[in-house]
Amino acid sequence: MARSDRGGFLSALTDRAFWLGLIAIGLGLVLFALLFNFAVMPIWTRHDAAVTVPDVKEMTPDEAHSELLLAGLEWEAREQPYNPNVAADVIVDQSPAAGTTVKPGRRIYYYVNVSPKQLVVVPRVVSLSEGKAREDIGDRGLVVDRVELDSVRTPYENTITRQEPAAESRVPVGTRVTLWISPGIENGREVTVPDVVGMTVSEARTAIRGAELWVDSPRAVEGEVVRQEPSRGERLNPGQEVRIYTEGQ
Repeated sequence: MARSDRGGFLSALTDRAFWLGLIAIGLGLVLFALLFNFAVMPIWTRHDAAVTVPDVKEMTPDEAHSELLLAGLEWEAREQPYNPNVAADVIVDQSPAAGTTVKPGRRIYYYVNVSPKQLVVVPRVVSLSEGKAREDIGDRGLVVDRVELDSVRTPYENTITRQEPAAESRVPVGTRVTLWISPGIENGREVTVPDVVGMTVSEARTAIRGAELWVDSPRAVEGEVVRQEPSRGERLNPGQEVRIYTEGQ
């Protein structure tokens, strides 16, 4: 073979090897990218993995931890004001909600209705002045939240006509109390005292309040009314007091 022909042949072989190598490198890069995208990344990010959040409401924290651990989820407790109307020391809410689809390892927040360490009895402040009521409520470790003007009239202006929470109920220290105060007697108009003798205490109180009159009589708590002052038929200004008595008073 002539020298010039042999040189051309070797040059062609070199060019071919170069292009084949370049193509091989390109194919290798494409293969690596596909492998990384469809094999490595799903493992690394757990892109296709998902779990359903279990329902942990009404469980104790320990029970909830077992359920969440089994589902491959994390958890964190959040503060929840005590609600005496629902069960204590159980979970009352969660986020995300039960049934939500999330990635493994997601943190689930739950809220426990933790029973307070100290409960106190709400004092009876109906018929007291606002100042005395505030004092008695504060002495129990409670807080007066709001004072509202009531439509219910009493013999004295700014005396307490209603309270919430109710007297004798047990509530956590620091609970807020709402009070209602009276505008006092309405002069220039009269109403008739109803006959409540023979009624139960509850019925008598309802009848007197319905007549726009005031009744307190804290010792008359149950049984049948045997006496009232003033008597039935008398005329009083709205807000004046009718007293009721039961057997033994």
